[in-house]
Amino acid sequence: MTTAGAEPQGVGRILNSPITGFTPYIIISLFSSPNSFDVAIGCAVASALLIIAGNWMVNRIPAGQLDWAALILFGGMLIAGLLDDGAHSWLMENANLMADGAVLVMTIGGILVGRPFALMYARLSPKFEDAWQKDTPGFRDWGVRACRNISLFWFAAFLVQLGCQLLTQFGSSSYDNVIWNWVIPVAALLLAMRETHRYSAKLRAEAVKFEPAAG
Repeated sequence: MTTAGAEPQGVGRILNSPITGFTPYIIISLFSSPNSFDVAIGCAVASALLIIAGNWMVNRIPAGQLDWAALILFGGMLIAGLLDDGAHSWLMENANLMADGAVLVMTIGGILVGRPFALMYARLSPKFEDAWQKDTPGFRDWGVRACRNISLFWFAAFLVQLGCQLLTQFGSSSYDNVIWNWVIPVAALLLAMRETHRYSAKLRAEAVKFEPAAG
């Protein structure tokens, strides 16, 4: 369990990460197809449950909008697919488009209302919860701006994902190849992960100024 006021470490740090939060969406976006929908949707729901339960048990923080949206969206897909053959057939073809579209709506919607999805990872982490609650001068503005930038990394990655999905599914057959199905989408996700890691390291260095003075 994470000690109050300490930065999550090990498993706790992995769970309290926007990269981990995107896992269910990445599973559906990359691996859902007419031949693999059932396995992909089951894995997506299981990963969403694991993230929600793990964050509560290890970090003692509640799930954020990214986690709940994944559980509701993919849980709803799973139930609909089990109950209705027509819905199952449609989801087999379009689940990846829905996953990409959901991420785009959540990321840009959160930015527009001043609540970028990544904010929960900073605001509710044990290290910064006190600074958020006390509204340490400059912390909230710094946190919202940082989380907006992280959200934009992932918005761009899933925008590329959606573009590739639309081209391979509705474009000419020349797009249905390994480049558009795998190379470009995976490269976009890896770039978003790398930028998130790089930017997060920079933020951890900047965050020192918000820590309470020793003594």
